[in-house]
Order: sequence, then structure tokens, then C-alpha cells
Amino acid sequence: MKSKFTQSVISGIGSAIPSDTVDLTSLSYLYGIDEVKRIIASTGIEQVRVARADQCTSDLCFAAAERLLDKLEISRETIDGIVFVSQTPDYKMPATSVLLQHRLGLPTTAAAFDINYGCSGFVYGLYQAAMMMEAGGYVRVLVCSGDTSTRLVHPKDRSVRMVFGDGGSAVLVEKGESLSHFSLRTDGSGAENLIIPAGGSRKPLSVETSIPIELEDGNIRNEETLRMNGMEIMSFALREIPPMIDELLHETGWRKEEVGTFAFHQANKFMLEYLRKKMKLPLNSVPIAVATVGNTGPASIPLMLSLKHRVLTEGNQLQKVICCGFGVGLSWASCSLNLSSTLILDPIEI
Repeated sequence: MKSKFTQSVISGIGSAIPSDTVDLTSLSYLYGIDEVKRIIASTGIEQVRVARADQCTSDLCFAAAERLLDKLEISRETIDGIVFVSQTPDYKMPATSVLLQHRLGLPTTAAAFDINYGCSGFVYGLYQAAMMMEAGGYVRVLVCSGDTSTRLVHPKDRSVRMVFGDGGSAVLVEKGESLSHFSLRTDGSGAENLIIPAGGSRKPLSVETSIPIELEDGNIRNEETLRMNGMEIMSFALREIPPMIDELLHETGWRKEEVGTFAFHQANKFMLEYLRKKMKLPLNSVPIAVATVGNTGPASIPLMLSLKHRVLTEGNQLQKVICCGFGVGLSWASCSLNLSSTLILDPIEI
């Protein structure tokens, strides 16, 4: 599915990360020092951020949104909608976007949406906000995206424990003249490759779903924790992302060499470097920012922009930006943006 929007701009981007970290070398006692060094070398991840037991994804997004709105000097009463993108909501019901509406002091006239997406979710959230602008009646929409994924992984499953971190973000989308193209795609046939089997209506939690299972590769997990087939996800990304980006570039009329930043979902260093080489993209056009935060799901693109914005601004790399997220669903989405006038804040630790 392809769309073109002309009535929305991104005014600001903020992000928040937990102050607590886990240094991956500290897990050597569990996995062995050689295995830990191998994973660090391939993923580029040296630390992951871990939310406290009393810290939810909404807390991270709230902190990012509060700071962003204060810096932009935006009155809460002028916000017409809020979109919360996450797979780790506060409750099964009500929607977390509703809770954030009240907590942030947004007016009761604001529309609130939850979107249950992971690594592709940031682009989906921007798409929802852009649609609201095009529909009319909306002037400002806040898009909050993030996850506390560390709670979804089994502590003895090294395939995910040494990759996923926690983070949140907030982006203000406003009415304005700017051309952006979006492309969204879905393939549910690959759902089993990135899934938490138990905990929903299909398979409720039970004594059986909590039993740890040791797999052939030595990893341990149960049906209530995240299961990822890393090779299949890698294969999916390498197969589907290059043609999607090529088609988006065709729609925009941009050449690869013109794009200042390819803001890919920050899965890991190995995947991003492989994608860059496969697509023959300039080295500095694919920033990587996973070393001290890990894979933060739907927060990974705005968090990367927060971490790298000074370098990207100095290099004049924000006028033509391609954002692309991919993962659970399976789903993948991309968009073209102009962020040259966007206020991008450094991440805050909470």
C-alpha cells in the first residue's frame, strides 16, 4: 500500500531511556565469555537499557513528551490527538493512549489511538498522524512509541536477552505544507517467527505455558516469553526492505545518493551493515546507534535520531530522510521525510 501526504510536518522529536543498564559482559557467567564477545561483535550492542519494575513504556513516553512539548512551548490544549505505538501497554484495557491523554493534560476533545506494533510501529504511528491531518480538523497530533521489551524475554534466552532494550519516544506532528510518501506492507504468514505464543485469547496463561523449555541451541524460554527466529527475520529483512526502499525512492524521485539519512529500525549492527552493502548506500547515510541502548523496538528510529542528530545536522543530512521499520507481524513500513527544520532533542534518562 502506497500513500502520499501533503499536509503534515514533524515539528519535534524526543526520546527517553531508563537510567539502569545491563552491561552484556556481565552475562559472561551465564553464557560464557567467548559467546558474549561473539554476540557483542556481531550485534554492536554492548549495553541494553532496562526499565525498573515500576517503570512502564508509558512512563518513558510521558517523560519524552513532557520535555518535547515544553521545549517547543506548545500548549497542551492545542493537541488534537495522541497515538501510542507499543506492544507493552500499561493494561489490557483501557488503551494506554487514553491514560497518556489525561496524564499529559491534553484536552478531552483529543482523539486517542493505540497501535499494537513493534519494530515497524514508528512509521505506522506517523502514518496514522498524517492521515488525521489529511482528514481535516486536526492541527497537532502527538505520536508516542516505545517498548519495555526486556520484560518479554526469558533471562536464559541469549538470542533475545542480549539484543532487546527499553525505550520510549514522542514526536509532534503538525499541520503544514510538506510532501511525504509512505509504503506499508504486511505478511502474517511469518507471524510465528517473532511471537509470544501464550498470554492472549488463543492460548491463555497456564501452569503449562510457564514451564521452561531448553531448545536445541541451548537457549531456554517458555511460551510466555518472546520467541524469535533470528535467521528468518534476517532473511525477511534482506529480501523485502531493498525493493521497498527502491520503490519509495521512485515515488519521491530521489536518488540514493541524494538521501542524507536512511533511518532504519535499529535491529543490530550486522543487519544494518548488511542492508547498507546490499543496497549500495553511502557509509555515513545509514547511522547505527545500538551500542549503549540495544534494540528498542518502535522507539529505535526516533532514539537513533536523538542520539545522532548533531552529526546529522552538521552533515546536512536531514533534508531528505527515509525511515524504515521492519519486524513483528511480519510487517514493514517506510516513509520519506524532511526533518531539516525539526527540533530533535538529546535522549533523557529517567
